[in-house]
This record gives sequence, structure tokens and C-alpha cells, in this order.
Amino acid sequence: MVTARDQASRGDDAIRLRDLYSNLVSRRNWIVATTVVSTLAFTAAAFLMAPVYRAATVLVPASADRSNLGNALTSALGQLGGLASLAGVNVGVSDLNTEEALAVLRSRQFTEQFIVEENLMPRLFANKWDATSLKWKAGPKDPPSLSQAYRHFNHDLFLVAQDKKTGLVTLQIDWTNADEAALWANELVERINFEMRSRAIAKAEASIGFLEKEMASTAAVETHLAESRLIEAVVEKKMLANVTNEYAFRVVDKATRPSRDEAIKPKRLLLLVAGPLVGFFLGVGLVLGYATIREMW
Repeated sequence: MVTARDQASRGDDAIRLRDLYSNLVSRRNWIVATTVVSTLAFTAAAFLMAPVYRAATVLVPASADRSNLGNALTSALGQLGGLASLAGVNVGVSDLNTEEALAVLRSRQFTEQFIVEENLMPRLFANKWDATSLKWKAGPKDPPSLSQAYRHFNHDLFLVAQDKKTGLVTLQIDWTNADEAALWANELVERINFEMRSRAIAKAEASIGFLEKEMASTAAVETHLAESRLIEAVVEKKMLANVTNEYAFRVVDKATRPSRDEAIKPKRLLLLVAGPLVGFFLGVGLVLGYATIREMW
């Protein structure tokens, strides 16, 4: 049974709807204006924004390739586990080697060295660089710092991630120049392999020096022989590092230049569709807000 209160409530709702419709119709020019302005703004953004391209390379950790060497080290250790630890000889730590390589790849020192040696500061801050005079443009702020370049590069351009299931590592560069994006991605892989090779060689040389001193001070024949086998295994490790270019990561799929239609930003179709919708709802919101304020006053 419909009560008088229900009828009154329905009547109030109908009045509100008529008022709402009347406000929207009477100020439809507002809605049209915001729709047009928003459409133009989003269209301009879609076609004037510099396109961003993504170059990616797929890698596989190369530490697994050295598992046989790890087995040789294990057999050579015997009772010298403590001595090997002191010498810096680690066995069965391929996952740790990969994690170390990834940490170095993401590190500030590695990135800043790459930026400096490749002279990327003018490219990363092109709007502040005068290509004619080869100087930073005069302005209220100081020239961009290397610390700013590191944050910009690592947060906006560079990403490296490992798939825990497959072990594959993806390194990608998002940049406005497709050629440079591919070049930088491949160069970073070469640099991290060179860095980890250099570290492995230096570590092996330090280990050999330590073990040779221990051999000179050891009289026990069995211990002397075990130390000798351990030195041979470390020398083999050093030799492997010297002859292996892809020491930390092997390239499965090298980064190639993205084509012009492969830009990841801006999403032009999305912007062209969003422009009218945003403008329409913004106009409706303005009309309703104005009507609410008028009622309050």
C-alpha cells in the first residue's frame, strides 16, 4: 500500500530530477565548452607529446654454466672448508652470483659511471642543454647534478627484473630515441658482464695469493696437496673469467631498434577517447556544483 509519505517522496524526487535536467539544459553551453576544450587538449597531447620507445633484451644467468667448476672446487676442498672461506672461495652460490650482478646493475655507482662515460647528461636533460654553445642554459636553478641523472635514469628510463620461475632476466630502456634505447640496453649488458668478470678475476687473484702464502707455511703433506688442488681450481676459475665475455648473463634476445609504430607512449587512441569523456563529465560537474552553491546561498 502506497502511503501519502511515499507519494510525497516520489514527488520530491521527480522535482529534483526536473531541476537537475533544467540546470543541465540551461547551461549546456558550459558542458559543450568543457568538452571541446578537453578534446582539443587531449588531442594536442596525443600528437605533440614526444613518443617513447621501449627496447628490451632477455638474458639468462651464466652462473649455471660454471656449476662443473663448483663441483671441482667441492672435491678439492676436502677438510679445507674454513681455509677456502678465508680465501674467498665460495661454492654452490650461483643464485647469489646472479643476485649480486643484478644489485650491481641497479646500483648508483654503476649507473652514474655509465652516464658519465657515455656523456648522457645532455641527452637526459636536453631541455636544459644548449647544443650550440655546448653549455647548460642559464636559469634560476643550478645545472642538473649526477645524482638527479641517476634518479631520472633508474626511475623513469631503466628497468631490470628477473622471472623467478624461469630465471630469465629482462632489461629494458624506455626512451624517446629508438636507436639510443636499443644501444643503451645492449651496452648495459656488456658493461655488467665486464664488471662482474673484472671482479671475479680480482677475487681469484686475491684467493691465489692467500693460498700460496698458506702453502708456504704448511708442512703437512695432505694439507699441502689439498691446497694445491684448491689453487688449481681457482686458477681454472680465473681462466674461465678471462675467456668468457658473457660472464654474468648470456644474451637470449638482443635489444633491437623499435619501429615507429611501436611507441609505448603516448597512448593516442586512449587520449582521443578520454578527451571528450573527461570534458563532458567535467562540464556536468561544474553545472551541478554551481547549482548546489546557488541553492546554499
